[in-house]
Amino acid sequence: MDMLTDFLNDFNNVLSALKAWWPVLAVATFLEILKPGKKSHWPTILSNIIYLPLGLAIGATALSSVIPFLEAYIPTDILQARKWAHTPIRQILLWIAYIAFFDFLYYWLHRAQHQIPFLWRYHMVHHSDVNTSATTVGRHHWLEEGFRFFIITAPLIFLMGGTKNMPLWVAILMSLNGIFMHWNVSFRFGMLEKIIITPAYHRIHHSIEEHHYDRNFGVFTQMWDRIFLTRHLPSPEEFPVTGISGLSHIRSWALLLPWPIVLSERKSIPREAAKPHEAID
Repeated sequence: MDMLTDFLNDFNNVLSALKAWWPVLAVATFLEILKPGKKSHWPTILSNIIYLPLGLAIGATALSSVIPFLEAYIPTDILQARKWAHTPIRQILLWIAYIAFFDFLYYWLHRAQHQIPFLWRYHMVHHSDVNTSATTVGRHHWLEEGFRFFIITAPLIFLMGGTKNMPLWVAILMSLNGIFMHWNVSFRFGMLEKIIITPAYHRIHHSIEEHHYDRNFGVFTQMWDRIFLTRHLPSPEEFPVTGISGLSHIRSWALLLPWPIVLSERKSIPREAAKPHEAID
């Protein structure tokens, strides 16, 4: 179980690694001021910045209590992917497979977070940001990191193992991608708007408009949204207001509670009612 141990040790060092991550967030926030998609909401931006290191620290501490159990009872790399990836080309292919599988698992976890009330109770903390911005990447309830670990990271390590520190690097890539996809900027990215998860594309997912509900669950590419018919490609003018209707932003102290005290139900829109707003090309 060296992979799991390595992952936990690396995750516990994330706080010190953040010193290199903050400049990226600072530049992204500065560009939001220069070219905003919507006017910035500074109370939530500041609370997101304060919460980010606290949430990571609490999540790492919580995970540390279960790692010994996983080390004792759960094998890793049952597909022997690490032995197979003994050349640079195969290592690249393993990386591609790892990220694609990560994207697939994340897609279905993300859908479940919107469909299952227990999971939505935690995920709504992320959606409560009244104007999604680069700092929204850190606005997750700390227990969500545990959900992701058991539903995404642990199965990946169980099946594929990976090259050294691969789970950590995927986590870093996801964090940088998270800054990008939540970016509150007015410019678009050409043909990439139809391939990857861009700010405008993911903004639809955070929209308070009901016809945008249950759309655009992907994290790296739009592939799974295309396959499972949850894709809504925004028009050039679409950049909706975000948040949860009838609920103001949750302040940072509430985000630390193991059982969030603020409830909001975000109902799914029936497939029939959503037809006029289905994915467009």
